Amino acid sequence: MSAPLVFITGASSGIGQALAARFARAGYRLALVARRTAEATAWAESQGFAGGSWAVYAADVRDTAAIAGAGRA
Repeated sequence: MSAPLVFITGASSGIGQALAARFARAGYRLALVARRTAEATAWAESQGFAGGSWAVYAADVRDTAAIAGAGRA
């Protein structure tokens, strides 16, 4: 069975990053959603998360279509 997946918005800073770190330690795969994807990617790379256990998606929570698209991806 594969690890559970968590979808975290606001993953480029603050609470989003704290949640991502916590879920990663618990063995979850991470779908990191942010407007600032470069920052989210740089942060995730700096954490040393296992390869293939995370991905970054561009979306703004104010844009329903963008969030739905990130969820589908």
